[in-house]
Amino acid sequence: MEPLTTAVMISSIVTYLGVRLSKDKSVDEFLSDLTKAAVSWIRPLFLNDDGSEKEVITQLKEKADSPARQKAVESVLEVGLEETPAAKQHIKEIFEKISKTKEGAKIINNITNSKNVNTGNVNTGGGNFRLGDNK
Repeated sequence: MEPLTTAVMISSIVTYLGVRLSKDKSVDEFLSDLTKAAVSWIRPLFLNDDGSEKEVITQLKEKADSPARQKAVESVLEVGLEETPAAKQHIKEIFEKISKTKEGAKIINNITNSKNVNTGNVNTGGGNFRLGDNK
């Protein structure tokens, strides 16, 4: 199996977070399973200084299955990673943690086995490129 890209890991994390938020409505519960270093990096992305949830998380909580809201959270993580490239290790850690849970493993399996997820490099040689069944 090809190594997973950061984008696939982030997508898996956001999907898992959405499921968790729709059930128990707690970002703190999600954060409690992570190392102190990962929490220090991700907490300011999701929570305000006073501990209240940022709007992007509130919106995901309201409608966890919304692709647009999931993409917004993915963007927050991508920007955070752009600002702190060393945080890629935290993304890997979070991904590995959730992959060990029953729910997380199911989500990751669905994403990585989807016909619409590229986990490798793409070189079209100037031609067209499609993922999935090409229907």
